[in-house]
Amino acid sequence: MHKDKLVLLVDDEPSILATTRAGLMDRGFRVEAVGGADEAIQAIRSHKPSIVVSDLVMPVTNGFELFETVKKEHAGLPFIFLTAVDDFYARKFGREMGGAAYITKPVDLDELERIILEKIRS
Repeated sequence: MHKDKLVLLVDDEPSILATTRAGLMDRGFRVEAVGGADEAIQAIRSHKPSIVVSDLVMPVTNGFELFETVKKEHAGLPFIFLTAVDDFYARKFGREMGGAAYITKPVDLDELERIILEKIRS
């Protein structure tokens, strides 16, 4: 199992947050789930996650902005964008920023697990 790995899940949609959290926990991960960027920053500081999985479109601070903030304070922390935005330019921008991966919703939990394990081992 992956109980030593903490995944920080960030999404403003409660149902997606709950189902993705449950799916990752069923796969053996510890998961901290928060509903926005401000909560995510606090959770990163206090819980020291192994990886961040964040929605892109959120009110106030979007996923790209959150990533920029995280990168400044926690340069080596892997960051996955998990979003409904299936756009070539958004995907390209996420890669160019240094995101670990860009996955579109609906989430394929097998793919998400594979990518998380790949990114936290490297």
